[in-house]
Amino acid sequence: MRVLFSSTSGLGHVYPLVPLARALLDGGHDVLWAVGADARAAVEACGVPTVVCGGARDVLGAIRADVFSVAKRLPPPEQAAYLFPRWFGGQVPSMVDGLLPLAHDWRPDLLVHEQAELASPLVAAVVGVASVTTAFGGHVPAAFVAAAGERLAPLWAAHGLTVPPYAGCYGSLYLDICPPSVQTVPGDHVPHRQPLRPVAMTGPPPSATPDYFAAVDRPLVYLTLGTVRHDASVLRAAVAATAALPVRVLVALGPGGDASALGEVPAHVRVEQWVHQPQVLEHAAVVVSHGGSGTFLGALAQGLPQLCLPQAADQFRNAEGGVRSGAALALRPSETDVKAVRAAVERLLAEPSFSTAATVVADEIAAMPSPAEVVEVLEARFGSAPTIEP
Repeated sequence: MRVLFSSTSGLGHVYPLVPLARALLDGGHDVLWAVGADARAAVEACGVPTVVCGGARDVLGAIRADVFSVAKRLPPPEQAAYLFPRWFGGQVPSMVDGLLPLAHDWRPDLLVHEQAELASPLVAAVVGVASVTTAFGGHVPAAFVAAAGERLAPLWAAHGLTVPPYAGCYGSLYLDICPPSVQTVPGDHVPHRQPLRPVAMTGPPPSATPDYFAAVDRPLVYLTLGTVRHDASVLRAAVAATAALPVRVLVALGPGGDASALGEVPAHVRVEQWVHQPQVLEHAAVVVSHGGSGTFLGALAQGLPQLCLPQAADQFRNAEGGVRSGAALALRPSETDVKAVRAAVERLLAEPSFSTAATVVADEIAAMPSPAEVVEVLEARFGSAPTIEP
């Protein structure tokens, strides 16, 4: 098969797609990935061919300035409902402008897109092939996707089409990477669901094992606020809280994170701009994070207890699911101070029930079909296995 992937440029949306793209390539299929310029290097570093597609930085910057100026005045848990249809829906026209001629030229048998990239269903409908939607975490609430579809109705009409329910995302197949035990959004709006095991991914591993894994005298607490939000006050409180405990602390700032905002840190706190998260999770005892889906599911897959400090988007839903499963604690923005974070991490280290619950979720994740197994599902539904020449 020839499979055309597409995604927005957020790394939290890109990396969950990579294992499936790699499994298709390993299975002998042709894969091409359409993505914004900001994420092209990250995709290509994973060995997936790319083409730049989507709005220019100035176009996206204008949409972001307009949409986020309103969203930031809303309470953090309410921002996602406003942002999803406007921010991700607003990117669709420029994405269609690039993706549609690409599809006409490259002639894919199947389009695969992550849930927030909403141009693919329209392009697939125009060129007459199926489009598969892949989760980047838990279900996006039905109302969010429906609102995006309503905003995109004129664009579909411009191509002589009526926008299907939910912007056309669920007419074919939905690949669900979220284990049911931490899923917080009903999936009644998704008629054709195929589980897909989440595989932790943040690009190629380092060529040598970092020296911060060498010491084993204290448990390692991994602390990150992800690749998008870098609230210095939250990060400072979390660093101060964990540094006061008998642990080693590894802080991953992410792109754009400013180490100087943390001030001076003690010797047992290591601050890095970027880490290979799957490798870190193999060594960590507890994870403290924003609750972004990549970190959240990656920690659960390793059976790690975690403290979620949700800031925006799906992070609040993930935190709720983690708490409900018994594998996590959570603090809302108004509750996040040094004392509360320290007390939560102490509980996660001392009380075995959190690790026990996290192990149960890890077993659930391990039982989900692997990317290679899902490739076989795609072959059966949309194409065939490649012919192997003798």
